[in-house]
Amino acid sequence: MKKLFILMTLVLVSCAPKAEQQVAKVYGRYVPERKDDFAWENEYAAFRMYGAALKPENPSNGVDLWLKNSSALVVDTMYGRELKDHRPYHINYDGNLDCYKVGHTCGAGGLVVLTQDEQGEYHTWIGGPYDRWEILEQTPDKFVFRLEYDSLLVAGHILQESITITAEAGNPFNKADVVLTGDGVPDLLVGGGIYMHDTIDQIEYIERDIIQYTEDALSDKAAAQMNYDYNGSTSQGRITVTVRTPGATKVGVQDGNAIAVRPYILGDTLTYFFGATWSEYR
Repeated sequence: MKKLFILMTLVLVSCAPKAEQQVAKVYGRYVPERKDDFAWENEYAAFRMYGAALKPENPSNGVDLWLKNSSALVVDTMYGRELKDHRPYHINYDGNLDCYKVGHTCGAGGLVVLTQDEQGEYHTWIGGPYDRWEILEQTPDKFVFRLEYDSLLVAGHILQESITITAEAGNPFNKADVVLTGDGVPDLLVGGGIYMHDTIDQIEYIERDIIQYTEDALSDKAAAQMNYDYNGSTSQGRITVTVRTPGATKVGVQDGNAIAVRPYILGDTLTYFFGATWSEYR
């Protein structure tokens, strides 16, 4: 009888309907094969931030943007195409494209720190690559990670930056929770920024704490040339990047960046939001 019970149990388990595997809508990972990148994506766009191995190229703590024309996950596909197949991801082959140049800027929604000198002039401070990473939560609908920066230079002082980024299914905006620590730097203004490659005329002020910037997807000349060589066209639509910093007191343009920043006290947590879309998204 005991053997029969065991057999029946095994049959019931094997015949029980299996739960459908949930399709991931957000995703991210550390990318050691590409100089310590940390990349992630939501349903609307993909992003990456730069790690220590890229330091000789003078990267920033800014955010790079990858375009995609559907909600399909593309991070691993694009890295594989670039690193294994040696097909540059700066070319739009099948609906995803890396055409956004960051350099040493805040990029598409990166952190911006402002100080004001004795003459009343504002100065923008952009950091370098991250020193440590940690994934805090990873499910098909939510991805949360933290990057730590040991040496953020601000007005001659070295600060430490911790930024926790949350991507959630159905939400085009990433949430950034920032903590800066250190001492000796008074009167900081901190928030999100967008580096402008194209023209200042494309800025929109949606609300008092929201700034939006639209530019030609191929404003970078190198990316434009690569796409022209591949498909005979430099037309790849338009990019729109949006930043919201709740409580922002200074929203506008500073040192080539569209910014939304507010007063900040070292040790506090500042939250801002950033996201991007592509006109080719369907």
